[in-house]
Amino acid sequence: MKKLSTSKQMAINMVAAIVSFLIGTGINFVLAPYLVKELGSETYGFIGLANNFVQYATIVTSALNSMSGRFISIEYSKGNIDKASRYFSSVLVADLIIAGVLLLVSSIITFNIEFILNVPENLVDSVKILFALTFATFIISVITAIFTTAAFVKNKLYINSLRDIASNTLKLLLIVILFSFFPAKVYFLAMASLASGIFLLLTNIKVKKKILPEVKMNFNLFSFKLVKVLISAGIWSSIGYLSTALNSGLDLLICNLTLGAGLMGLLSIANTVPHCIDNLITTIANIFTPRFTILYAKGNTDLLVEETKFSSKIMSFLMTAPLAGFIAFGNKFYTLWQPTKSPDEITIIQILSVLVCISYLFTCHTRTLYNLFTVCNKLKVSVLISLVSGVLTVIIVLLLIHFTPLGIYAIAGVSSVFIGLKAIVFVPLYAAHILKIKLTTYYRSIFRGWFCFAVVITMFIFINSFVHANSWISFLLLCAASGLAGYAVSVPLIFSRKELVLIKDKIKKNFKKS
Repeated sequence: MKKLSTSKQMAINMVAAIVSFLIGTGINFVLAPYLVKELGSETYGFIGLANNFVQYATIVTSALNSMSGRFISIEYSKGNIDKASRYFSSVLVADLIIAGVLLLVSSIITFNIEFILNVPENLVDSVKILFALTFATFIISVITAIFTTAAFVKNKLYINSLRDIASNTLKLLLIVILFSFFPAKVYFLAMASLASGIFLLLTNIKVKKKILPEVKMNFNLFSFKLVKVLISAGIWSSIGYLSTALNSGLDLLICNLTLGAGLMGLLSIANTVPHCIDNLITTIANIFTPRFTILYAKGNTDLLVEETKFSSKIMSFLMTAPLAGFIAFGNKFYTLWQPTKSPDEITIIQILSVLVCISYLFTCHTRTLYNLFTVCNKLKVSVLISLVSGVLTVIIVLLLIHFTPLGIYAIAGVSSVFIGLKAIVFVPLYAAHILKIKLTTYYRSIFRGWFCFAVVITMFIFINSFVHANSWISFLLLCAASGLAGYAVSVPLIFSRKELVLIKDKIKKNFKKS
């Protein structure tokens, strides 16, 4: 098979990841208003809350799995196939043990859910089934995780994206069948997710055997010493997940316990689009990580610095128009997307969404830089700062709920402030520090990204004041035209003339090779 150039492989990885993301997001967009209509926003909120509980469980599993791809990739890049095999096998055995423990703990939580959360009496049985299926899907994903490292090691993340596309297609098919032939239930989405999770496990095992056969999967290669190495490195990632949960992952839980299931439902609806945007930022940022890891393993620091700077600009370019468009046209979108909601409820949902999205104006420029901490195994300082900000977030939110009229707005807004501050103040400086380069290296591209956002959102707000989109067709046409204009404006504002020439030459070169 002809070996692809680095730039072409990166492009394929990115396109596949975005397509996979769009399909998964499309399912949520189509399904969410239907579920709200059929089940009510109060019931819909428990779907998001169940997924949040999975995020809490990730705090435990990430100590092992977050760093496995990094260590296996480095050993493989150095030609240490035997050690890479021992890492792989050790993680697999440890994951199976963790899965067994999680099965026990999740069963206890599920059977006692009505004593842990505020669950309306008529929803107890359905919510228990929802949590049981959601936990089962997560447990399967814990085992699946090690097999996805094969694509990471080979820098062929498009393979994982293609599997995700297939699994989402299966998920969509099952959702259509369940909601077409049976009365709507809150756990139907979880049932479809479980089936797609099993599909991913089986197909990723097959993919690993095909593209990374030299890295052996053998229980006899298990090494407790290597597991300790991974956990020692990954414990900071685990604490990082705890910090994430404290910063924003507790929002629905806090809302449920302090403000009730009704407002939790509105917050869950408001979180849907911002979380999709956050997933898109993470998905695109992760595309660069295998390349960063390979360059770091080979000690090519100069090229690593150049690629991190360029990746920051790519992120700014790709995310500016969607973020500006959502903020500018959000009210129109929610009016069409949630037709069962009153104008007052639409306003609340829109305000909450914008509050959540504020942090993304900062993280979209620095998310690839944050991944450097994992690549260089320098997570400790970053995680400690996140943990402190997470604890402060929870404390301040609870104080504001009890002593001010901000209520639900405090839940959405406080975390954005802390996440944004860390992303723009700490991440660029620490990334430059660990690479031993000038501390202000990354700020020039970040400031260009901000200026670009200011120009684009001003343009979108101006357009929004003159265009009235009262149907999906007119709204989509508005978004398409505005998006094209936004990207056209972004190109010269984010990239220098030299960078544009290099991009043009790379595209021409890749087309000629094709």
